Amino acid sequence: MGRQLGSLGLALGLLFGCGEYLSCSHSAVVQETSTQVLCGVPSLGRIVGGMDAQSGQWPWQANLNFNGVHVCGATLINPQWVVTAAHCFPPVNDINLYEVTLGAFQLRNPSTDVVVRLIGEVIKHPDFTEDEGSKGDIALVKLKQPVPYTRTIRPVCLPASSVNFPNGMKCTVTGWGNVLMSTSLPSPMTLQQLEVPIIGLDTCKCLYKRNPDPEDPHVIYSDMMCAGFAEGKKDACQGDSGGPLSCRIGNAWFLAGVVSWGDSCGAPNRPGVYTRASSYAHWIKEHVPEAEFSDVVADVEPVSEEGMCSVTTTSRPGPLGDIQPAPGWNRPINPSNPPSDSAASWACTASLPLLLLLLLQSYQYLL
Repeated sequence: MGRQLGSLGLALGLLFGCGEYLSCSHSAVVQETSTQVLCGVPSLGRIVGGMDAQSGQWPWQANLNFNGVHVCGATLINPQWVVTAAHCFPPVNDINLYEVTLGAFQLRNPSTDVVVRLIGEVIKHPDFTEDEGSKGDIALVKLKQPVPYTRTIRPVCLPASSVNFPNGMKCTVTGWGNVLMSTSLPSPMTLQQLEVPIIGLDTCKCLYKRNPDPEDPHVIYSDMMCAGFAEGKKDACQGDSGGPLSCRIGNAWFLAGVVSWGDSCGAPNRPGVYTRASSYAHWIKEHVPEAEFSDVVADVEPVSEEGMCSVTTTSRPGPLGDIQPAPGWNRPINPSNPPSDSAASWACTASLPLLLLLLLQSYQYLL
């Protein structure tokens, strides 16, 4: 889910002053020139769909390395702070062996845009318990030196605690994580993007109650949010942890969530779970007083999720409740649209009595 140092300056002419629309602008000193940089606005604008991102498209995306190896994503919120997941810093790991890469696009083909910083301080939320799926899975990371804002390095906008991202709103998760459960992103490790709709918390809880694992129960807490697809196949994965779920409101992108956890990658009824950034606005402000927030309202009508997860858990799953899609299926097997073209397997899928099947075959033989 780059080792060279460098930056681009004002000569690119791509730094903008904040307008009246947002109150989340950040003041930064860029090459000895004080300029207000518009948060959440990449110089390339928005590109929907596809897999590979473009250089500079997500300038707040950061790469967290441990011992020179990519382990997590992170999000730039001002020149000296990034936000990531608390579980990206297990207690056994020495923070002096971490580094944060900004302006990266292809991790194994670093450009001169890349800036690398060591970590000065890591602040985990006190609610985090070091367990997978714990609430409070968020951490603030202070860089030892601030970074300059450039074409490929810009902060995301932060939502105030009152901001709500409605069900069905399409947002984008980005990262350099695995493309499958155990398949790493191939070289040159180009930043990936995936557009996912937000799923309501009640619906998400309902989905995770389908076919639960008694030995590994999952709890969706109120500080979490879900995004993805009930049918699976598209999701964040290992290595994307800590990275941003970015949602566009008006002309700017906001940090809606921090990639936290999920039950495997892209499994049906298991959408991605994110730490809700707005739940921690006050906590971020407490530790980063210079951080600014916006209480914008998303002008998006919530999507009705009625019927998306209307099944309540029972001790015995339904006839298809325990069938998982094989590789290549883009949705759970549907009994009304059977995958097989044989009469026998069609009858079994539709649960026709065996006697009726034999009668049909006998009739065909007589003809």
